[in-house]
Amino acid sequence: MAVEKMAMMDMVIPIGITHEVLKKIILLGKVNLTNAIDQIEDSEFVLNVEGKNMDKIVNLSFISPYPTDNRLGKYSDKINAIKTAFHLDFSLDKNCLKTSYSFDETADIIDIAYEEIIKLTQKKDDLEKELKKIDNLIGKFSYIHDMDISIDDLRNLNYFQYQFGVLSKENRIKLKKNYENISALAFHLGSGDKEEIYLMIYPKSVEDEIKRIFRSLNFSGIDVPKEFSGTPRKVIQELKNKKKVLLDNIKEIDEKLQEIEEKNIDSLKCAFSRFQMEKKIEEAEKYLASSKKFAYLSAWVSVKDKQQIRDEFKEFENLLIEFKDEKEVQTVKPPTKLKNNRLFSPFESLVKMYGTPSYNELDPTPFLSVTYMFLFGAMFGDLGQGFIFLLAGIFLSKKKKNSVFGPLIMRIGASSMIFGTLYGGFFGFENVIPALLLRPFDNINLVLEAAVFIGIFLIFMSYGYSIINAVKVNDIENGVFGKNGIAGLIFYISLLLLIGGKFLNRVLIPTGFAVVLLLLTMAAMVVKQPLGNLIKKKPLYNESVSDYYIESGFSIIETLLSMLSGTLSFIRVGAFALTHVGLFIAFQTIGRLIGSGIGDVVVLIIGNVVIICLEGLIVFIQGLRLEYYELFSRYYKGEGVEFSPIKIN
Repeated sequence: MAVEKMAMMDMVIPIGITHEVLKKIILLGKVNLTNAIDQIEDSEFVLNVEGKNMDKIVNLSFISPYPTDNRLGKYSDKINAIKTAFHLDFSLDKNCLKTSYSFDETADIIDIAYEEIIKLTQKKDDLEKELKKIDNLIGKFSYIHDMDISIDDLRNLNYFQYQFGVLSKENRIKLKKNYENISALAFHLGSGDKEEIYLMIYPKSVEDEIKRIFRSLNFSGIDVPKEFSGTPRKVIQELKNKKKVLLDNIKEIDEKLQEIEEKNIDSLKCAFSRFQMEKKIEEAEKYLASSKKFAYLSAWVSVKDKQQIRDEFKEFENLLIEFKDEKEVQTVKPPTKLKNNRLFSPFESLVKMYGTPSYNELDPTPFLSVTYMFLFGAMFGDLGQGFIFLLAGIFLSKKKKNSVFGPLIMRIGASSMIFGTLYGGFFGFENVIPALLLRPFDNINLVLEAAVFIGIFLIFMSYGYSIINAVKVNDIENGVFGKNGIAGLIFYISLLLLIGGKFLNRVLIPTGFAVVLLLLTMAAMVVKQPLGNLIKKKPLYNESVSDYYIESGFSIIETLLSMLSGTLSFIRVGAFALTHVGLFIAFQTIGRLIGSGIGDVVVLIIGNVVIICLEGLIVFIQGLRLEYYELFSRYYKGEGVEFSPIKIN
């Protein structure tokens, strides 16, 4: 339940084995590459000065970016064409990657398969386009199949031209209104759902004028291919005969493609897997530096993986691996790799939505996990409805194994069930099971007061996190004098005791003493920068004095308001616990008004669905709001870079 310790790994690889080394690094999936040239130029790439390393050290003076030939680009389209032809989406087969292979062999397999299928798929595409045209013609001519006019007779007209076509129902009205102004005969042949079929006959001498009118009416012409003749009924039959021939030809091509697939499936699986590996290797090569003899690689690895990495690369001769502690690296911040147990790990996604923790920052996942489950359960406490969430989470976890959303729903569902047992709520009913703690609607004031005290406790915890984070990075300015540091905590406690005493009519802290503490801590927060810089023996101000104090003055006002509003904001926890009960009571009332047993049951079922879906979503969001705005804003920055090992999925 922390951020894993990182080490910088520097590796010097003989040029001849670079491909195999990178392949093993990618299969290992535990190495986060950084730019080796930057590391070398910043003097971070340091090798032990030993006789066996002298050749590698000397070559550091002649580095350049690692050369790549970008030969993979032309194969992407070929692979996509093969996948489309076979309707396959090959999964990665890592067994094909563990053995030695050459890219030329992989390329040959792809080329041969591509050449076999490309002509077939192009022919199939042409046939399918032709088939689509035939289907369209059959559809149009089906409206005029009873028309006893030969297409040949229309084609043989000497002084007239004809055109079958389609008009929308709106444009048909326009045609009727302007019919006397059009030098054409319009024969209405049939109607479709949204269109009207017409035969237009007009003198050839006015063809240009008629075509302009057609365009204005969006008249969509139906062209009959010259090979079809006779009446529309005969044309339809000829079209159907041609369609059958086309379908037979397409079926024949599919059978040939099936044969090719069966013959090449195993080799193609390996070829595609190796192609994906080659793409990853090409991606990795962009991070390398090289000389004539060696390639230089820099990367972050987890400290616990160091020995495994050494063991994995023992087989390579003349390969040098050295590790440095993260404190020895000055120019690059270590990435953050979170390490949480199974209970908390699904909540990492909520943390990363806000930002990845910095390497030296406390991982807030455990705190967020516990508090978020508590807040959700407190606001949405119901044994039955929580069980529905639990089942939904189990279903989503099995359906999408790599998704964290299912496990997240499972956990908040379990929390809802626990609080439902404490509240005595079961699908909204409060008379089915006993309440082990209290019934919210019978203890409204207690619930609201408890919510505020819970908020105060959580804010205290967030101050603790903030102070620890400041200590970890030696940030005296914010850790001691900042609004979220020791001064801010004392200010908050003094303010709570002073205001609480007024409400309770009791002296929780002497007023004079409280005022002194408030003024002192307020002053410390105003002058935190000069005080922190004084201790560190730096210039007192990082900016102009006037700008600093104007900003600090407004910051104090904002701090005071945020302390009060943030504390009261937690009253929503109690409010939603009450709303949850009140909303179901409203549905119960509607059910009683209906006056029938079946109607009452239907309304209560609908009510539970609405509460689970709508209120569940609102409570989910409100819980996040409390975590992000009232807690994270006090102790968490989330400015880190996530550990991203190069790997192939």
